[in-house]
Amino acid sequence: MVLESGILEKRERIAELEAQYEAISLAAQTLSDADAELQSRFSPALGRRAAEYLSRMTDGRYTDVAVARDFSVLLRRAGEAAPRQALYLSAGAADLMYLAVRLAIVELTLPGEDPCPIVLDDALVNLDSERREAAMRLLSEIAEKRQVILFTCN
Repeated sequence: MVLESGILEKRERIAELEAQYEAISLAAQTLSDADAELQSRFSPALGRRAAEYLSRMTDGRYTDVAVARDFSVLLRRAGEAAPRQALYLSAGAADLMYLAVRLAIVELTLPGEDPCPIVLDDALVNLDSERREAAMRLLSEIAEKRQVILFTCN
């Protein structure tokens, strides 16, 4: 009797664990499917929007931006065939690239009727005066749609 009771308890526990395993497997597959869909739809849109921002801030010097799954970024200069990694950019160009990507992420993930503000802390610190002016023009345009708060020592 005691053995039968123990066996019954073990069978119930196995059934519970199998149900949990199935639920976890379903959740993992659903997350994987959502990730694939996000990558196929969000990443290209993010790259296009970031490229538009970067091109505007660099007077057309950079034309293409590709954001990888790990958020590493490749960009292409106008007239060049091979993309560049951020490691090979000047500090100012890298700051502009990351600013463009951050602004594109904000636009794509937080649109709406009551947009949240954008808070930037020394995002323009490595820029020369020409690039800083171009970035400020873009931020001024964005500020027409949502509040932009920029902290800087420059």
